[in-house]
Amino acid sequence: MDDLLLSEWADACKLLQAALTSPDPDAYLGVRASWQRVEQTIRAVLGDAGALPLADDDSAFLRALAAGEEQLPTELLERLATDPALIVRLAAAGNPHTPSSALAVLYREGPWHVRVELAGNPSVPGWMLSSLAADRFAPVRAAVARQHVRDAILAQLAADKDWRVRAAAASNTSLAAERLKELGSDTDARVASAARKTMALTRQR
Repeated sequence: MDDLLLSEWADACKLLQAALTSPDPDAYLGVRASWQRVEQTIRAVLGDAGALPLADDDSAFLRALAAGEEQLPTELLERLATDPALIVRLAAAGNPHTPSSALAVLYREGPWHVRVELAGNPSVPGWMLSSLAADRFAPVRAAVARQHVRDAILAQLAADKDWRVRAAAASNTSLAAERLKELGSDTDARVASAARKTMALTRQR
């Protein structure tokens, strides 16, 4: 890996680790988005299975890079899902190829940051999504609201008390038109704006 890219990755990981200790959820979510952008750049450079040799590296940052690798063998993903470093477990929780048995372990033992990654993982089983839809942390519920979930769950999230969850549901094109119209008049301008954008998008289809 290019030294400059490696340095950028290390800086992004350090920021993410610092954000994990913040009581403000937005601190983690903002840094996480930057972290993911750097990860995408690195994957484009490394290509398929390029991070695979890093699964046994001494650096938690490089193991985290491996844990997000979709070409990783199942046994390695299972091991990385129980890695002592939280940043590695976060990457494994968001990997759509992490086996369901390992996702279940992460669900039972992980903090809300891990549950956010699980909630956004398209391979998470339905029972887990249903449970995460009632999570006490709004960012977790918001991540579920962006997923393809049962109509009843999405309707429940569209009526959530937290604006971030309602906004996420409003951006989901699977939300029933009637609910979407209601959110277009939401008391929170950010929710109403998201709903109007989705309505415009669905009309174009």
